[in-house]
Amino acid sequence: MGKSIDERSHEAIGAYLKHRGIEVLEENWAHGSDSIDFIAMDDEELVFVDTATKCGGYDMPKEEPDRERFERIAAAYLAESEVEGLTSIRYDIVSLLVTNSDKALLRHHKNVLNDGR
Repeated sequence: MGKSIDERSHEAIGAYLKHRGIEVLEENWAHGSDSIDFIAMDDEELVFVDTATKCGGYDMPKEEPDRERFERIAAAYLAESEVEGLTSIRYDIVSLLVTNSDKALLRHHKNVLNDGR
């Protein structure tokens, strides 16, 4: 049996991040009941990446940034990791609209919680 659409989209988004020069550190990282799809380094920034996938239709999947969940995940990861010398962290969302078996539209929102605070 082949891979599910979720597995294929996760792999495609991971490949996209790597192609953009973003180093993936963790995939499907969890702490308690919280989880995040990717944790990565983009130059000096630690990046937490949520993903959203939708099959068919003409509109992108619904993206729902969750500040409280992100902050819990970021704090837990920083407490447990050996990452040093960070200048900042950010929260990204990468969405994938699968249009057919071999085509998709990808949208990458960087720093989705940047609201001037």
